[in-house]
Amino acid sequence: MQALSGETFFGRLLAKLAAAVCARPRLFIWPQLLLFFVCVFFTIDRLQFSTNRNDLVGGNQKYHENFLKLREEFTQQDDLVAVIESDDAEKSRQFVERLGAKLEAATIRIPAHPETNQLVGGSRILGWFRDAIHSDSQRTETLETNLFVNVFYKGDLPKMGSKALLFAEEGDLRELKKTLGEYRPFIHQFTQATNLVRLFELVNTQIRTASREDNAENRSLVGALPALERIVSQATASLQRPGRAPSPGLNALFNAGPEADQAIYLTFGRNGLFVVNAHALTDELNGDAVERMRSLIEETRAEVPGVNVGFTGEPVLELDEMLQSQKDTTVASVVSLIICALIFIYGYHETGRPLKATFCLVIGLGYTMAFATATIGHLNILTITFVPMLVGLAIDFGVHLVTRYEEELRHGKTEAQALEKAMVFTGKGIFTGAMTTAAGFLAMSFTGFKGIQEMGVICGGGLLICLVPMMTLLPALLLRGRQNVLDHQIHQTDHRARIEQLWLNRPWTTMGVSVALCVVAAILSSRVFFDYNLLHMQSRGLPAVQTVDKLRSSDKSIIFGQIVATNLEQAAAWEGALTNLPSIASVDSITRFLRQNPTTKLALIREIKGDVASLNFIAPDTNAVNIAELSRTLYSLHGYMGAVLDEVRTNDPALAKTVMSLRTAIDSLRKEMLAGDARALSFKASQLAAYQQALFSDIRDTFNALRTQDADDRLRAEDLPAFLRDRFIGHHGMIMLQVNPKADIWDREHQRVFIEDMRKVDPNATGTPVQLYQYTTLLKESYEEAAWYSLAAISLMVLLHFRSPLAVVLALLPVGIGSLWLVGWMGATGIPFNPANIMTLPLVIGIGVTNGIHILNRFAEEQNPGILAKSTGKAVLVSGLTTIAGFGSLIPAAHQGIQSLGLVMAIGTAVCMFAGLTFLPALLIVLMRKFKVVKNQPSGATE
Repeated sequence: MQALSGETFFGRLLAKLAAAVCARPRLFIWPQLLLFFVCVFFTIDRLQFSTNRNDLVGGNQKYHENFLKLREEFTQQDDLVAVIESDDAEKSRQFVERLGAKLEAATIRIPAHPETNQLVGGSRILGWFRDAIHSDSQRTETLETNLFVNVFYKGDLPKMGSKALLFAEEGDLRELKKTLGEYRPFIHQFTQATNLVRLFELVNTQIRTASREDNAENRSLVGALPALERIVSQATASLQRPGRAPSPGLNALFNAGPEADQAIYLTFGRNGLFVVNAHALTDELNGDAVERMRSLIEETRAEVPGVNVGFTGEPVLELDEMLQSQKDTTVASVVSLIICALIFIYGYHETGRPLKATFCLVIGLGYTMAFATATIGHLNILTITFVPMLVGLAIDFGVHLVTRYEEELRHGKTEAQALEKAMVFTGKGIFTGAMTTAAGFLAMSFTGFKGIQEMGVICGGGLLICLVPMMTLLPALLLRGRQNVLDHQIHQTDHRARIEQLWLNRPWTTMGVSVALCVVAAILSSRVFFDYNLLHMQSRGLPAVQTVDKLRSSDKSIIFGQIVATNLEQAAAWEGALTNLPSIASVDSITRFLRQNPTTKLALIREIKGDVASLNFIAPDTNAVNIAELSRTLYSLHGYMGAVLDEVRTNDPALAKTVMSLRTAIDSLRKEMLAGDARALSFKASQLAAYQQALFSDIRDTFNALRTQDADDRLRAEDLPAFLRDRFIGHHGMIMLQVNPKADIWDREHQRVFIEDMRKVDPNATGTPVQLYQYTTLLKESYEEAAWYSLAAISLMVLLHFRSPLAVVLALLPVGIGSLWLVGWMGATGIPFNPANIMTLPLVIGIGVTNGIHILNRFAEEQNPGILAKSTGKAVLVSGLTTIAGFGSLIPAAHQGIQSLGLVMAIGTAVCMFAGLTFLPALLIVLMRKFKVVKNQPSGATE
């Protein structure tokens, strides 16, 4: 191996740099401080955060091209799903109605020039800084628009449009026609009433003037009693709950009950879970929509307590993952910076130089942030972890430089001489170590996975950038300080030398133990597997993930396959083929509605329209309810019901029970509405007014929708309501089939079978299951590929540095041994590889080989394998500990993927460092004996 000296070309360059730093230190300090602040403000103004996992995949992948084509044709696919669960179906219905109304009314203020709003994914981390930078005039140029579109939670007539009845089955249309006839006398009351007082007055009149004969009017009145009870009960609820009360709906009118609620409202699977589905206006507003929907859910939860509400969907999972990752990595960055500084301070028993090195690290991180902003422009779920990683890696440059500088001062050198020798002899090792570790990262840029490419560019480039202040600013700062005077006077014996003799005196034993551990690790490594399930990477207890887990037990999933047909005939054929495949539970589409022969339905719809044509409803009363008058009217109804109860108590127990229930509801309403002072009564009057407006408007709108149904022709694509048309009909008339999996689609094997079945029908089948399957496959393969690229690049760098094939093997041995120990440890502890910690493969190579380079560098200089007692050994130990601290700071993260990355990388760094400090020196002793090289061999070597 070539000895390092200042006579080499690179050595002379480093000597000139050292001389320049000593001659003009201020020239290396103030410009860098200015540049740092420029970089910080540039980053704040321009850096984005991307939450979309699909952005991590390169556009040249066939499966991803299919997905992008789908998203271009069908823009509204990012579902925001609120899942409502309660033992009381009415509570769930109340929650759904209130939340749905809030979503439909939700708006957002956005910049008048959307191109200036570069914040992706709803991240607000940099929002405060942006506002501080931008002028007031820029911030006030906003416009207001709807935040949510295609809000869907029930399929009532007004929402379904002019062809709504064509979605019903023929039997349901016949039942509707029958019900309208039976309830017509009661319905007629609403045509004459505009408020609750008038409605109950009309009911009282009907009861008072009713004959004792069994006629249609009396049957209608008896049938309407449960509807009256529901109207009264929900009027009471409107006084007990804050917020604007919803209408009881058409079901209250026809006494359909909770079962019909689930027929009208959007529910999930067989579990009776009510669902509210919405989309953000644009993909760019997904983050804002998620945050706003969460706040609206909390508002509604306060209005309707006792309801379990989950909120999930792909944008929710992605945003929550990014926000948790931001939080975890921010904390980890601060913690790692502090711990690394403390390790540095403790290892050197002083604060000045460690703090100077830490300061230079911060400067380098500022440069790196600007570099990432300028080259990539955003951070994603992979690259967001780069700061704590660089903290642990880049501080090593300062550790090695400070350690050698300190050693030379204690050997009697002047500050200038010590700095020159440190920068020339240790500096070349620092540069080579930085280049090899950076090569490990930059090798990722040759993979076909966009997210990994970005990780490689940011971390690889960042390491080289952090090297700049460490080799220019730090030397300038080292020339000043009281510790320089002290180091001229200190001559201390390091106890590390005695520890090192444990393995240097027994090289064959050390190597034998290492090999034995490798054998055990190789056996245990067979237990290690790759966990593809992305839910296992999310934070434990994350509400969105818990909701997904709840829905996984249902017969539907929030993620599904998607197949695009060019016409109705193809869609119908594919739908039939898909439903016969074993892994597919069902297919959602509008194909059968668009292809149906509606002749019979149209005839029934015309009859229904004729039945309701004469029903004209007056606009609802908008004034506050007269509570005293309503109380008197209800008191009269209570009395009439008492008389009815006396008459039917024994003859008709079922009717008696219904009458008693109505009387109880009236008592509750009167008690609730009459309680309190004048101010309370005024508030209740306005609450009841809002409730009666909702009730009468709903009934009026429903019958207007019945009266205006289009009964002339079949259902066409343009007749579909927006939430169905946007989901199932593309911009160019393509038809989408939504394919629901039968088994747990998050499971890797189920994904594979499901995708294979879909592709039997359409080779271009796409959707989130396909994306997840291919994404995780490509990510795993790309990191494995990056590991080979990293190995090749690092080997070349080591070869260029030492110009010896033997040196390449020696430098890589600690990496190979440490990597095998790491995998064995993972097998023993049951920790699998996953899409986050698979990053370990290329990183361990780059990080681990650096130790070998520094050890071999010092060995080439002195031909002595004893390393731990010297400044290089101390630097290897301290830098290893700081790297462990950098990655270890990720271990407390709530995000399980980041946590596993931190744990695996911390262990990997530790075992590689241990192998470098023990096995490599022992091997060097053996090689020295074999080739009869005995210069400076440590005394006491016995084996």
